[in-house]
Amino acid sequence: MENLKVLIIAHVAGGGYVRTTDNFVRTAGGLGALFINHTEVYRERGFRGTKEYIEGFIGDNKVNCVIYMPSTFEFYFDVGFFEHIRKTCFTVMVAGEIETDYESRTAYYAQAMDLVLLPNFTSVAALGQIGVDSMPYWGWYSPDNYASSAPSTKTIDVSFLGQLKEKHGRQALINHLVSDGIKVETFGPDSPGGVITQEDKIRIYKETKINLNLAGVNRKTRLTGSRGIHRRAKQFKTNLFEAAFCGGFVLSEYVPGTENLFEIGKEIDVFRDKPELSRKVKYYLSHDEEREAMAASARVRALKERKFNVANAVSDLFETLDGLRKKKKYEPSAIYLDPEFLTNYTTYRLWPIAGFIKSGKWMHALEELKIIAGRPILDLYQIRIFLIEEILDKFPAVKTLMKKIFERSGK
Repeated sequence: MENLKVLIIAHVAGGGYVRTTDNFVRTAGGLGALFINHTEVYRERGFRGTKEYIEGFIGDNKVNCVIYMPSTFEFYFDVGFFEHIRKTCFTVMVAGEIETDYESRTAYYAQAMDLVLLPNFTSVAALGQIGVDSMPYWGWYSPDNYASSAPSTKTIDVSFLGQLKEKHGRQALINHLVSDGIKVETFGPDSPGGVITQEDKIRIYKETKINLNLAGVNRKTRLTGSRGIHRRAKQFKTNLFEAAFCGGFVLSEYVPGTENLFEIGKEIDVFRDKPELSRKVKYYLSHDEEREAMAASARVRALKERKFNVANAVSDLFETLDGLRKKKKYEPSAIYLDPEFLTNYTTYRLWPIAGFIKSGKWMHALEELKIIAGRPILDLYQIRIFLIEEILDKFPAVKTLMKKIFERSGK
């Protein structure tokens, strides 16, 4: 990999409850990758200035591979920008929320990518149908972030860590267990246990007899609006991997391809509906030795798998990218931008406009307004979200009332 020069374009907040992006960027940096926090650059330089800065950075540093890691819902860049970069660089995108935003965002940016890294197995075929190469990628986790062994005393029967009410089907599964007489402790922003620290999360994984991994996606997002078909999808979540690293037993809602990560019935177990969930929870609560043996096996698997360990996975990824880069022969992509994508792209300008106005960068705000003027079709649902998040945040009581009104009108 002597000639591979990687630039990562991503937003890293630092620390936090889930440290996947941080782990990736830090590990890649140790292998010589360069990094641009594009959200910070955008706040300072605006739409055109950010693209010029990145292009200059690529040229000055002889970058030949760009990895773009977009945040949820973002449309900072036009698709043509990446197609332009693709002439001289091998372009890669990490598709974080593809289960909910494939039709509204991911598929369009993917057109300008040489490779897309996926959080599942099933989207490989979907991207292949539109001529885009992709591969699943799981290497986000650092074993050093987790304690070495699980305690012998289990003080929690069943627990779940994560969002409930905003994720499709999750609260219903918890309610089903409770109605069946099973005590479940939940932790997260909309749970009785509340938001917890990284240290508390590890402790709970280790002290829980059955760690639930619930795979329901967002019920509604800025981009899905009133569309509901995405709710049938299931996502791989960090609980599956982190609980295994901690030596906790995992009972996971089944996601297609789970068997390619852990051995079902020997390392973890899965359920597909409410009756199976109840049946397996009761079974494993009464079979301690079997449950703990499976948890120990899952931990061994998590620790030995190169594809889970960020240090090994990033190194392997870079070798793969270098090989693909050397074989690449650039041919222009046929770029299609449909009305839904263009409406989302245009509406998104409201968020940077608000930021530029707050910071007094009026020329950057005007630049965003010109983009809107070029295609004056906005998504009213996203505008409602914008009003809630950007305007009403200053007035909490009014925000609560208006949020209820907006949500009812959007149903």
